[in-house]
Amino acid sequence: MNIEIGKKIKTLRLQKGMTQEELATKLNMSSQAISKWENNVTMPDIQTLPSLSVILGVTIDELFALTDDTHIERIENMIYTEHFISNDDFNYAEKFLKEKRNDNEKKSQCITLLAELHIHRSNEHRELASHYAKDALILDPNKKSNHNALRDGENGVMFDWNFSNNHKLIAYYKNFVSNHPDYWPAYKWLMNYFIADGRCTEARETLEKLNTIHPSYLYQLYGGLIYKEEGNLAEALALWEQMTDLYPDEWLAWSSRGDCMAKLCRYDEAIAYYSKGYELQPNPKYSDSLEAISHIYEIQGKYDKAIEKLHEIITLLESDWKITEGKTVDYYKGEKDNLKRKMLNNTV
Repeated sequence: MNIEIGKKIKTLRLQKGMTQEELATKLNMSSQAISKWENNVTMPDIQTLPSLSVILGVTIDELFALTDDTHIERIENMIYTEHFISNDDFNYAEKFLKEKRNDNEKKSQCITLLAELHIHRSNEHRELASHYAKDALILDPNKKSNHNALRDGENGVMFDWNFSNNHKLIAYYKNFVSNHPDYWPAYKWLMNYFIADGRCTEARETLEKLNTIHPSYLYQLYGGLIYKEEGNLAEALALWEQMTDLYPDEWLAWSSRGDCMAKLCRYDEAIAYYSKGYELQPNPKYSDSLEAISHIYEIQGKYDKAIEKLHEIITLLESDWKITEGKTVDYYKGEKDNLKRKMLNNTV
């Protein structure tokens, strides 16, 4: 908003044919103060706004009117940095984005943000649900509905195939790749759901199609995942080894091999592959590998090492992404505090 009001004051001043000195004289202040407004160093004091709006010939609301791009930027910042979004902010964002669905230039971006806004809200509710479910389990640990609430709040695993199968998403992505045959990431999403549901024959057919339009390490990765689902671990391990032999400089190949080893509980190997992938990453680096290693150390009870990795993530966010506050940083700081409490409990 600081940037927008500074631009607005300068534009309106020039439209009135006034110099900074003339506007300053009318407001009984220095021209340096006007310059600071227009250069986004400071904003007008609230007591100045009535006189400023009269001199410039606009209402206070018009003076603070934001461009569509500024609204969108504010909403993005809200979604990506705030842990909880107030009802007023949520309603403002939803109303603006819905209104822009008819704007051809902004339509796609605004609909995506609508989805992300509601996902953010659903995640807020899941976090609250998990908190309440844990409180309920303290009061009544033998109540099945309390365990169900915790599972749903944490987006946990449900063994019941009737509820856990992905046939609707599979149908959607089968149609999607038919309509967008050259968009290779869609084949990957389709294979994920096939493999999760044990539909290995269809997954292998999809993998062959993907390899014709996008040959890469994914052929060995998903080939191995299919073999693993079929119970042929030896073939899976051989393909994953081949993957990093064929693509030794591809950081995603090494990180993906780390994922495969972590899911097999071969944690030392997973840490080595995650570390290699992280080392090969160009800057700015993603924190996924560091977080995965932290999870492994926590599983192993090596809380001090897990904390070190979380500290690395916080440092990375600042150095590579210039992120020093907001929900992402708060999350990792909270995880560090949780691990410190676990360490303390283990030593008492």
